Amino acid sequence: MADEAIEKAVKEVLSQIPDAEEDMVREEFVRYQSEFIIPPQDAMRSVLRKVQSKAGVAAAATGEQTAGRMQTTPLKKVERLAELGGEDKNIVIEVKIISHNPVTQAVRGRDRDIAFGTLEDNPWGTGDKVRWDYKDWAPSANLKAGAIVRIEGCSVNEYQGKRSLNINQSSRVVVLQEGAETVFDPTEPLTIAEAMEKDGMVTIVGRVISAREDSITRRDGSGTIDVVRGKIADDTGSLGFLSWDPFTHQAGTLLKIQSATIRRFRDTPELNFGRTTKVEIFHDANFSDVETLAESSVVTISQLRDGAKDVTIIAQLQSLTERKFTNAEGEEKTVYAGQLIDPTGQCKSSMWCDVGITEDELPIVVRLENARIRAWQGIPDVTIDNANQVIRLEQKPWQDINVENHVIEVDLSELAKSGSRVGISTVATVVSVRDDCGIIWRCPECRRTLSDDNCQVHGDVVGTRDIRMRMVIDDGQASGSVIIGSEPTLAFLDTDLSGFEDMLAEKGQFGFAQSLRERLLGRQLKVDGRSIVDDQGMMIIANVIEAVEVDAVLAATESRSKWGLN
Repeated sequence: MADEAIEKAVKEVLSQIPDAEEDMVREEFVRYQSEFIIPPQDAMRSVLRKVQSKAGVAAAATGEQTAGRMQTTPLKKVERLAELGGEDKNIVIEVKIISHNPVTQAVRGRDRDIAFGTLEDNPWGTGDKVRWDYKDWAPSANLKAGAIVRIEGCSVNEYQGKRSLNINQSSRVVVLQEGAETVFDPTEPLTIAEAMEKDGMVTIVGRVISAREDSITRRDGSGTIDVVRGKIADDTGSLGFLSWDPFTHQAGTLLKIQSATIRRFRDTPELNFGRTTKVEIFHDANFSDVETLAESSVVTISQLRDGAKDVTIIAQLQSLTERKFTNAEGEEKTVYAGQLIDPTGQCKSSMWCDVGITEDELPIVVRLENARIRAWQGIPDVTIDNANQVIRLEQKPWQDINVENHVIEVDLSELAKSGSRVGISTVATVVSVRDDCGIIWRCPECRRTLSDDNCQVHGDVVGTRDIRMRMVIDDGQASGSVIIGSEPTLAFLDTDLSGFEDMLAEKGQFGFAQSLRERLLGRQLKVDGRSIVDDQGMMIIANVIEAVEVDAVLAATESRSKWGLN
């Protein structure tokens, strides 16, 4: 019976597109039925579009199953949202649904049930992912938070230079993987701490800490868009916001913001107000005042996130170096590069103006306000644009810091949940040692690792020899890769370059890696260095590694005591 249905569907497609390859059409129907459990009659539209695209001709919409439904716009199948233009229609793409919010909206004077939310491309991959907003005009029951779906027949909408997807009434949504995320009511207020963990539409109650006018350049370069940026806070935290519509509320105003959207810029969530957002004054006599919230929103270096704006931080400025350069437009620029520390870590600072601090005054404790955070090679950089953002403090809010040995001990699981950090130390168990430990060759131009004397950027080059070890550590709650360069490797092995070469000559590269496994697997390792946390996980660039000796008898006693096995 199934074969008869497939053959009937194949004949229908061939009647629409005579030049189509019969075997290819049959394979498509079989694939839909076996992989996605979609019967031929339901897969007809998708197969017709694919065959139409391959044949390069438009199918005639004469069959019962396709009458009035075929589109004359050529099919455009893409894998990434970046491949789409502002005018693209009849798109096929596989995405993950991050949020889905059904609403009733007035359209041309009539109430209409629609839905909107956020989706993410590259749902099966582990690399970079891009998120867009979408609007579902049907709405489809197959769109649920956490689900991976294939959307057929959607189109791009562009408004004020920002692109989103329209899932039209004629579009088809096929579920490829069911979602497991917990559904929450987006109209129920969340704390700011809870909202920062969400994606898509949220409702919050918070007090405005700051608000300032700004502008955004359109993507096509045709002009700018006036916006308002600022920060809003409650007792659980603070969150930057971006209003695309006029926003006249002053600092200190308590607001309820309904149907705003959480979007992420690099590592940082941001609250966006759109045309559908409802902003109203809220009254709560027990809500913290603006001064209290402003002080509680001051962050430490350990809390810095790439892409954050309007950041206030208190830190000790250790150094400040003037650097002049010529930009791409031929203009001479001056930047003051600084080093910041506080009890939680250290980072860099870039000041694009003379802040009036001389070398003789260093080190000095400063309060930096409305700063921007950018990361370079995983190291947070606090960016200052105007001198009035820098306030000198007479007293340190902490005890003296040992600058020469300023290393912060952090659990590996805490590092995995935080942003990239410098000057950290962690202890975890070695669970894997890579085969490529030993001698590697690097490009002399960019320092990338070579493969068969070939650099991904500079092509065939004469490489520079280097030493590297790679392994994975785990503390039972999180794991991370560890990269150990030449100096810490030689120090750990208690040898020099000549001795290392003799060791490799004797054991070979594989034998060397095997000796590391025998020495380290299942044992604890202390790693000092800097951590880089991104979408692909956590990596630690080690400055020092040290095997941790564990007292087996004491460890066994502690385990029995912990689990009540005396």
